[in-house]
Amino acid sequence: MDDPQSEMPRAPDSRDKILEVAEGLFAYGGYAGVGMRQLASMVGLSKSSLFHHFPTKLDLYASVLDRVLSRIEAGLDGARPRTDSPEARLTAWIDAAVQTLSEDVPAGRLMMRALVDEEPFPALELKPGPGSGREPMSFEVRLARILGRFEGLLASGIEQGVFRPVSIGDTILSVIGSIILHFASGDLGEILIGEPIFSGAAVERRRRELSEFIQRGLLA
Repeated sequence: MDDPQSEMPRAPDSRDKILEVAEGLFAYGGYAGVGMRQLASMVGLSKSSLFHHFPTKLDLYASVLDRVLSRIEAGLDGARPRTDSPEARLTAWIDAAVQTLSEDVPAGRLMMRALVDEEPFPALELKPGPGSGREPMSFEVRLARILGRFEGLLASGIEQGVFRPVSIGDTILSVIGSIILHFASGDLGEILIGEPIFSGAAVERRRRELSEFIQRGLLA
C-alpha cells in the first residue's frame, strides 16, 4: 500500500521560507527598509542561520528577484498559443505574465521597485561590458533572457508584417509598465477599478483588456 504521507505536499524548507517572507518584506519596505534581524525573527531562525543560507543582504535580495523572475519565465515557457504566429504568441505571453503576477501578490510591487529604485543597484547591468569588473547576477541573466525573448518576438512580428514597425525598446517598456503597474498599484488600483485587483473577475478582465489594448497598438 502506498504511504499516504508520500502524497502530501513537501513542507517548505528554511531557504524557501526565508525567500517567501523576504519577498513580501522587500516588496512593501524596499531594500533599505528590511533588516536581516527582523527577517530572521519572522522566519523563526537565528541571524547566524539566516546568514548560512544567504551570506549578505544583497545575496538574499538577488535570490528573491530571481525566484520571482523564474516564475514569470516558467509561465512563458508553459504558454500555449493557438498558433505559432507572432500575434498568438504575444497574446499567450501576456496571459501567462498576468496569471503569474496575479498568483503572487507581492511580486508586482517587488518588480516595480527593482526596476526603478536605485538601491541597491544604481542601474541593472543586463550585459555588463568588459570593463565593468563583475559578472551579471543570476536575476539579471534571467531578466535579460526574458527581455531578449520578447524583443525577438516583436522583431519577428515586424519582419513578417504582422506588427507595425514600432520602436522595440519603447514597446517593451510600455508592455512592462502595463502589466506590472497594475499589480503594484495597491489602494489606488482598487479605487480606480472598484474592486480588489487580485479578485478573479478583475484578473480576468485585466488579462482580456490588456491583451486587446496591446494587440490593437501593435497590429499592422
